[in-house]
Amino acid sequence: MRIIKRKRYYFSDSSIASDTVIAYILGGISFITEVAGVITSIATKGHIPDIFALLYLCAVILSVVGIFFASLGKKAQEGGEKGKRFSVALNIVTLIIPFAIVIAGQIGG
Repeated sequence: MRIIKRKRYYFSDSSIASDTVIAYILGGISFITEVAGVITSIATKGHIPDIFALLYLCAVILSVVGIFFASLGKKAQEGGEKGKRFSVALNIVTLIIPFAIVIAGQIGG
């Protein structure tokens, strides 16, 4: 039995900024909404209900708010840089996807 306990040093951050977590959640919800819209569109051969237009609009709003929280998270001291960068990238990608779908629909149809 050791009398003296050695202190362990970790070189990674154990905490993550709460703004980054919120950005992850908003980006994830937005991405799931967009994927569900694409799958429904494929399954119904393009005859999707009008509610999906509203869902895409909500996905865009969630992405914009997610980018805002991700930028706040990047300024925070907690958390690692990779997680902060990924939260920004996730929200930017989920912001671009609905616009790409609309542009592809205008060109193709």
